[in-house]
Amino acid sequence: MSLQDPISDMISRIKNAQSRGHSKVSFGSSKLKKAICEVLSDEGFIKKVEVTGDDSKRNIEVTLKYFEDKPAIKEFQRESKPGLRRYFGSKDIPEVKGGLGIAILTTSRGVITDKQAKSQNIGGELICTIF
Repeated sequence: MSLQDPISDMISRIKNAQSRGHSKVSFGSSKLKKAICEVLSDEGFIKKVEVTGDDSKRNIEVTLKYFEDKPAIKEFQRESKPGLRRYFGSKDIPEVKGGLGIAILTTSRGVITDKQAKSQNIGGELICTIF
């Protein structure tokens, strides 16, 4: 079976694992998935990110974060899809929930949050939003 959108698959796995109360979730590794997970970890939405396995089959294992038995991630949506890419300039990047959430963008300087992109005055592809 061919996976058409691996980023959406990663998002779905994280949301499903949190809805079932799991402490960890794993999925296939890629540079973009790892960078997205590191941003989530830096922003405090997940506890830890680890790359496991050997060179032929690497997986990313994410330790999920809960607060008072509720998931730290309330909403996690894929914005730019393979059939419809969404690009924004630095001044046009949308706010997530009035600034309470974050948007993750892929830019010429790597995968960063919306606030970092605005402060560095660069735009890019809006990958997903988290609240």
